[in-house]
Amino acid sequence: MTTVTAPASAEISPSAGALGHRLGLWFAHAYVLGMCATLAGAYTFQFGLGEYPCPMCLLQRMFFLLSAIGPAYIIVRSRTGVVTTREYASGWGWAIMAAVLGGIVSASQVLMHIVPPDPGYAGALFGLHLYTWALIAFLAAVLAAAIALFLTPFAEPGTAAALSAALRKAAAVTPGVLLVFAASNFVACFFLQGLHWKMTGDPTGYQVFTDFGL
Repeated sequence: MTTVTAPASAEISPSAGALGHRLGLWFAHAYVLGMCATLAGAYTFQFGLGEYPCPMCLLQRMFFLLSAIGPAYIIVRSRTGVVTTREYASGWGWAIMAAVLGGIVSASQVLMHIVPPDPGYAGALFGLHLYTWALIAFLAAVLAAAIALFLTPFAEPGTAAALSAALRKAAAVTPGVLLVFAASNFVACFFLQGLHWKMTGDPTGYQVFTDFGL
């Protein structure tokens, strides 16, 4: 009976696995910070230009944050021990699921304003409203997370001890940046909605000031 042995070239060397691990982590950092940058752009319109987000806009912001949780989980796990293939897949799977749901919300808002002469809601950037840009961002997020899933098998093994100094510092900062944006989004929602169960569909100011007579 003849035994077939796989060629050595088909195996992934430890150095290649470590490199894949580092690249996978940097990709996770880029994804989380990209979601935060998208929210920062929305904040520019809200606080810089005085354009208040509607409930659907706030829902899209929530899905941006939820999508970033998956890669953030991978980053946090890299600080405490081995990041397994299952954990990588779970993190990126969560990112895809949240991005798909956010894309559905964005697409729904696009369809609400797509028939002329509807001018669309709020201002525009390069001729496209923010909910259209959100749809594009969600589609790009799904593509990025899918690519990360394809690269997942090459990201193992990796331990906290193997992290470079730059990755260790980034792992301490990036989740904190996400928490800041999550907290600020919660505060912004509270100020917009005030002490009410429901928020108006076309807000023109911060309801909390009205509720407290300010």
